[in-house]
Amino acid sequence: LDERKHRKDFKLERNLLYPDPFDKNLSPEEREIYHRFKIFMRFHSNEEQKELLKNIIKEQQIFKRILDLQDARTAGCRTAAEASRYLEDKRKKKTEESSLRIKESSQAGLSGKGLQISPWGPFKGSTAISSSLDYWDITALVGADLLSQTEQRLCSEMKILPSHYLNMLQTISTEIPNGNVKKKSDAHILFKVEPCKVYRVYDMLVKKGMAQA
Repeated sequence: LDERKHRKDFKLERNLLYPDPFDKNLSPEEREIYHRFKIFMRFHSNEEQKELLKNIIKEQQIFKRILDLQDARTAGCRTAAEASRYLEDKRKKKTEESSLRIKESSQAGLSGKGLQISPWGPFKGSTAISSSLDYWDITALVGADLLSQTEQRLCSEMKILPSHYLNMLQTISTEIPNGNVKKKSDAHILFKVEPCKVYRVYDMLVKKGMAQA
């Protein structure tokens, strides 16, 4: 009862029953960081927590900017103006491709042809619909830029965030030298997710030479 009262008082004191104005102006990636670090609120004052979040988000923005500029330089840009044009064109193209995928998925879902039952087999055209709906683009999410294409594809297939994948990698790789993870089956107890997902992350560590099969 004391713990319940403490939590209730904490929510009232921090005004957590209402939307936080700080969260309102954040991008999806920054909002993910905001929610991921909310756990530290209990250890900080309101001002300290906001300062922590501002610094972390600023660091993420700087890191992303560095990666963008490196990408622009690789593409042949030599001035800030060229880099800005290149990155803006790239963002527009990415937005258009994303909108097109959503539109195609919607049209496929609403199309009667894709859902008609054929006497020769169920749901003609269902493979294409399933493929478009199963694809999850994670390239714009926090942490995706730290992953290889193979790892990005793995996260997309397993429907897990890049940040969660990186956390699983770090946790397993830390527990291996401690002797707590000696084989694949030892790893799944470390996480509250389906064992098959943990096993696939473990297999990735094996490919990296950081774990034994």
